Order: sequence, then structure tokens, then C-alpha cells
Amino acid sequence: MHSLNRHQPILLGMLCIVLLAPGACALRQSWHWEKAGASNELYEFDLQQCKAKTYAGSSGAVTNETVRRMFSCMESRGWRKVQD
Repeated sequence: MHSLNRHQPILLGMLCIVLLAPGACALRQSWHWEKAGASNELYEFDLQQCKAKTYAGSSGAVTNETVRRMFSCMESRGWRKVQD
């Protein structure tokens, strides 16, 4: 009986991982931004510029409206969403 108690935290940890992993995978983004001929540096620059523009003067809260504004900003710079 003592052996089971000693391994109980490990078993509970493994059980948590098994139960939480599918949920974490479901949160993974299934698309990415793409722009013909653009470098990763340009992507990072445009992304930071759009974030600064979108979230300036706000609390930084992500809402449906801020997501729409962020997408609109990226699209105005020539980026498009592509499914993975």
C-alpha cells in the first residue's frame, strides 16, 4: 500500500497530461499569414505595427472587434490568411 501512495502524484500528473493534451491541441491556430515574397522580418514588422495600431489606447483586451481590426490591418498590408 505504501508503494501506491508514493507513486500517486506521478500517476495523477500523467492523468492530467493525458486529459488536457487534446484541449490544448484544439486551441492551436489552424491558419497563418502569408504574403508572396515576404520575409519573416517583414511579417514580424507588419505584425508589430498592426498590433500597435490596433491596441493603442486600449487596455490590450482581445475582443471580436480588435481581432477584426487586426486582420484588416494585416490584409491592408498585403497579407492573407492561409489554412495550415
